[in-house]
Amino acid sequence: QLIRLDKQTERPGTIASIVLGIAGTLVLGFGMSCVLVWNSSIEVFIAGIIIGILGMGMAGFAYPVYKKITVKERIKVANQILALSKELSI
Repeated sequence: QLIRLDKQTERPGTIASIVLGIAGTLVLGFGMSCVLVWNSSIEVFIAGIIIGILGMGMAGFAYPVYKKITVKERIKVANQILALSKELSI
């Protein structure tokens, strides 16, 4: 039961971080496409750099989001985990 509770607390953070990481990677790829493929004008080049940096930020922000959500979920089930661990120690 303790293992199930632990997995249950990690799942929302994992899902959110995967979604954010994939979205950031896609945005980064679009920015790279603007820079490398569609380099017809300086405006597209600059926009591609800005979009790429935004994508890097999104992908880099995935792990802190995972940690924050996981900590919040663990706080919610802390009382259940303590009760189960007291039962095991008796």
